[in-house]
Amino acid sequence: MKIPVLIFLILITIFITDKASAQSDFLIQAGCNLCESEKGKLLRDYIAENNLQILRDNCYTTDDIRVIYREGVVDFGRKQENLTSTLNIIMTGWILCKEDLSGTSDEFQKPEESSIFEPLIYIPKRIAANWSFRTSFVNQYRNLSSLDYYVNPYFQVFGGDPLGIPFAYGSGVGLTAAFGTSYSGPMETDFVKGGLHLALFEVSVTSRIKEFVLKYSANTNKTEDTRNTWLGNWNNLYAPHLGMEFAMELPIFRLSYFTTIDTLQDITDNPVIVRNEVTGKPMKNNVVRGEYFGFELRTPNLIFYNSTRAKFYFAKQFGEYHLGFSGREMKIDEFVFDFRINATFPGKRDFQLLTELYFDSPWIGFANKAFGFGPSVRFGQTPSNNFGIISAFINARFKIGDFFDKNIY
Repeated sequence: MKIPVLIFLILITIFITDKASAQSDFLIQAGCNLCESEKGKLLRDYIAENNLQILRDNCYTTDDIRVIYREGVVDFGRKQENLTSTLNIIMTGWILCKEDLSGTSDEFQKPEESSIFEPLIYIPKRIAANWSFRTSFVNQYRNLSSLDYYVNPYFQVFGGDPLGIPFAYGSGVGLTAAFGTSYSGPMETDFVKGGLHLALFEVSVTSRIKEFVLKYSANTNKTEDTRNTWLGNWNNLYAPHLGMEFAMELPIFRLSYFTTIDTLQDITDNPVIVRNEVTGKPMKNNVVRGEYFGFELRTPNLIFYNSTRAKFYFAKQFGEYHLGFSGREMKIDEFVFDFRINATFPGKRDFQLLTELYFDSPWIGFANKAFGFGPSVRFGQTPSNNFGIISAFINARFKIGDFFDKNIY
């Protein structure tokens, strides 16, 4: 009788030991490639479906994942989930990037240590954790010979890439419109245009809205003015009353030609002069007259921080050279934003640096990304003869339709 009881106790002990070892708390390290195993892919899909964590390149974890059996939860870093049957099946027998937590029973209970510099380094840490730089999503590709590269659902109040509305996908036929140039900010230029896109080619009529820039002499004898504090009335670009632009649009390159048709310019309708307070010389403006060839060389197949409309570029327009970056609907954790930075090289105007950051609306559905607004600041030479703020204003952009992505389809 004693032998069966002894055997039973031994079996119970083995079962309990195996059960305990199978349910030991463990950690899946940040930076783990979940695409390396079938269980990893199951966890990747579960995270994506429940929006539990940002996955870099749709595979790599950006935070530690703690499986805490004693609490019955899985901690994904920023969110926690109960250890459901689905999660339990995924985690059972897990081996990928696994670190045993069985000897650190108090780790989950106590707060994590932090330094006094944490508020200063938090944003750089999150930017580094969400680093994403690639040329395609999973199961999608880039078409670098697309006739529809001009398609753009974003209408920006001042400056930015022109709005592009397609009539028919695949044919390159549609309308374009812009208030400002691709490299200008609020109240920097009076340039506006509207055009027709046909295959690779675009023809546009350009004009000006004089109220969009500071400042004309407004048909008076006042040819000079003092500096404006928030909206600079110097280092601006002034367009002619009527012009034409012809362009060829390729995903990696844009070539353009602009010609002036009519200026409606007389002696009393010129931009005002703001003088340098130290040297007495007039501050520079670019008054567009005559003919110009332009180009934009860009990276069309770039996905940067989850944005499919991110590009680095080098360009020339109206005799000015530009270097910059523009990204739409970029994402760091749950923060969705647009970012633009443009450097204008000295020549027609003085050197300036334009920076813009738009915060996307937090509402769900289409409204979630339909509207963005934020600060737009221009830095450059001031009438005080130093480097400072030329203008500081609020800019905004609207997403007017769910057009397909111009590079992925």
